[in-house]
This record gives sequence, structure tokens and C-alpha cells, in this order.
Amino acid sequence: MESTNLRRRAKLIAKQCVMRNLMQVMGAVLVCMLPLMLTTSLVNNYLLTTGKVLLPMVLYLGSILLLVLPLLYGVMAFLSELLLVGNASILCAFDTLTSISLYLRSMRLGICIFVRTVLWLSIPFGVTTAYIYMVVSQNPQAAGQPEFFFQMVSQAVGLYTIISIPFTARVLCYLGAYPLMMRDPNLGAWQATRQSVRTLRGHWKAMIVFLVSFLGWELFGVWTMGIGMLFYWGYLLSAFLIYFQTVEQGDASPPKEDNIQ
Repeated sequence: MESTNLRRRAKLIAKQCVMRNLMQVMGAVLVCMLPLMLTTSLVNNYLLTTGKVLLPMVLYLGSILLLVLPLLYGVMAFLSELLLVGNASILCAFDTLTSISLYLRSMRLGICIFVRTVLWLSIPFGVTTAYIYMVVSQNPQAAGQPEFFFQMVSQAVGLYTIISIPFTARVLCYLGAYPLMMRDPNLGAWQATRQSVRTLRGHWKAMIVFLVSFLGWELFGVWTMGIGMLFYWGYLLSAFLIYFQTVEQGDASPPKEDNIQ
């Protein structure tokens, strides 16, 4: 099966499934994002009152590692069951908080993917930082001017967005570790991420196109004050799970529409 047709079918089936279970999917994604949203509110208040940065950084990192990443495991389990069976309980998103062994397992996988993500995305970040340094060093007198500052920031954001696309697509390949670890309790986090990448070997360019094809939905999420991001993430993750499952099965047909009623 051509990667283009596979991508389109995966997106079509995922969109149908998400739309039929819209409130549940958006609710599950909200469960995962809620700790970060609450942390953001606390951090903003702390910064405004004290101006200190160290504690906010610790709070953000702790929120991601201890709550967001384990909850993401539950969200992926919820979406997998929804796509496979056709219905699932939103309570699946909390499964990792009901079992110590599952919580530790999900946190190990989350930390593994988090570290890999930081390493890969540090490359476009480094390039963007070097670009900013070069521009400022060439125009030291204009660096303090508001117009120059906003122009430089806009250029840096645009540069980072473009450069980070292939690296983000690489990170996306690691998400296949979630269904792999759910099926095999003996599989380690590092092994699962490596196996996920091996499964998608040769599909890296397809993952770039796959990621770019969701850009419109991401912009929609931003324009709707973040509410649309709940749909965007549910749609993106569901489509990826179908894509990964199909590739893993050797280009077998993805789940039929009849199975996601």
C-alpha cells in the first residue's frame, strides 16, 4: 500500500471515529493536559509575585514527568481501545493512576520519549539560537529597538518551525512504543521506542507529510483559544495509531469503518 493512500485512509478512519466519540476523545485529551494547564496558572502567579524562575521550571518539569506523561499512556490506551473495539470508557485515561506498577511503567516510557524528544528538538533549537546570535552580533546597536526585536523573534519562530518539522516527525515515530508496551508487559521502554522506530523504518518522509497535513487543524486549535487543540491531539494520535498498526501488520488493511461504529 502506498504511504499516501495509507495516510489518507488512516486520517479518514481516525476522523470518523473521533467525530463519533467527540466528547469522550476531547475529555480524555483534556485529562492529560489539565495538570499542565493548572501548573501554568500557578507558575504565572508565582512569576508575577516573585520574579524567580527556578521553582517554575521545577514545577513544569515535575508536572510533565509525574502526571502528564503517565496520563498520556492512559489516553493512548483509551484511543487504542476506541479504534479497535469501537467504544471505550474515558476512565481508561486514569488507569495509570490506579496501579503503581502501571504508573511506573508509563512513567519510564514517558521519560524515555521525553529525553529522546529533547535531544532531537535541541538541534533546531541550537540552529535557531545560532541564527539569533548571528543577527544580533551583526546589528548590536539595533538589538534594543522594539521593531528590530519583534522582527527577529518572528524570523526565529518561523525558522524554528520549519527546521523542527523533520525532527518532530522523528519524535512522532516513538509514539508507536505505546501500543507495543500495552501488548507486551515484558517489553522495556527503551526497547519499545527502538522497536517502534524499526517498524516505521522507511516511513520517515511519510511521517513528515503526515505531520504537515495536520498543520491546518493545529492552527484551528490555536485560533479557538486552545479548545480546538483537544480535537487536534485526539485526531492526530488516533490517525498515527491506525497508521502504525497498518505498517506493523505489513500493510494490512486498517480497521474497517464498520468496526468503529
